[in-house]
Amino acid sequence: MSRSRWYAIRTAPGYQRMAAVDERLPENRRMESIIERNCRKDGFDIFMPSFYTELRHHRTKQILQKRFPFLVGYAFVNLPRLNFEELRSVEGVVCFLHGANYGPLEFPDEEIETLYFAEHERRQAFLYEQHCRKENERHEQIQHLRGQLRKILPKGRKARVSMVDQAERAIDSLSPQIKERVQKIISELNGLTADVDVENLREAV
Repeated sequence: MSRSRWYAIRTAPGYQRMAAVDERLPENRRMESIIERNCRKDGFDIFMPSFYTELRHHRTKQILQKRFPFLVGYAFVNLPRLNFEELRSVEGVVCFLHGANYGPLEFPDEEIETLYFAEHERRQAFLYEQHCRKENERHEQIQHLRGQLRKILPKGRKARVSMVDQAERAIDSLSPQIKERVQKIISELNGLTADVDVENLREAV
């Protein structure tokens, strides 16, 4: 089995951007860059240390997930067969990073592993931040829907009777239009709290 031999390549401007979505690719390649896709297409093992972030589209306000390189302009390619000329022919590869001996500079596995670990740590932090954002949005939506129910339903709800319970009990006495609206709100609330313990939910709503 060939040992790993990692070399740094200089990438052409723009080739570290995310490539166009290709649904035929496996999930772990859905956010690859152009240079990664080009290298993998030609059979090269490439590693571009990256971090993820979320940006809000200025016009649609949609949350977009983006991936950016830690090392702008550089990536690492494993060349156990030392086939440098083949790699140079890949679109987006400009040159190799050279060392003091004027040849391509080889990076030991330990250094590549350190970069892998740093990328993994940043990825986990991003996933946690993403989870917190989604939970905050879910909580805000639940509060909004509860507020809508309070405006529709009769006053005087008992302290330990949840808003959803009250709505379910009172729904048959509502007009068809209001009944449909309340049913929609209850459905949305159930969807937002489907993964929450039922007893805790009914006490909290």
